Amino acid sequence: MKRTQIRHVLVAVAAGAVVLTGCSGGEEPGAGKGSASQAAEKPADKPTTAEAGTAAKDVRIVKAGVEDHQTWGPKAYVVHYSATNSGAEAADLYAELEFLDKDGDHLGQTGITVDKLGPGKTATGNTAPLDAEIRNGKIKDIRSVRVSQVDRTASAQQQ
Repeated sequence: MKRTQIRHVLVAVAAGAVVLTGCSGGEEPGAGKGSASQAAEKPADKPTTAEAGTAAKDVRIVKAGVEDHQTWGPKAYVVHYSATNSGAEAADLYAELEFLDKDGDHLGQTGITVDKLGPGKTATGNTAPLDAEIRNGKIKDIRSVRVSQVDRTASAQQQ
């Protein structure tokens, strides 16, 4: 499966989770400082608050802006990131990146994943938003990006 197809699947899954969370009686999306999905999470298999707080610090944006990129094309808004597994065992990380306009208003989001990252290890990468992911404007309107959510789950055993 191509990276773009994988991203579309991830975006669809994330959108479905937001819709389901919105229907669960949790906070309205965007209300308060936490995400609606974090407010509604209560199952025992979810990370504890301490683990979730640590995971949020595991993904950071190294650099972002318009550049000519061999994968994303000329004048693409590219986000370079690093992801560190600060947990005690191998983990899969998912981070949601939120794109903002000059007024700090939400334009859209995309997700990144890092699979089977060992404890204490750091991975780096880059990504760029697709036109379909920017729903409240255009890619040219992006002025900043922030990490809005990070989930860390135990990685399935390596084969």
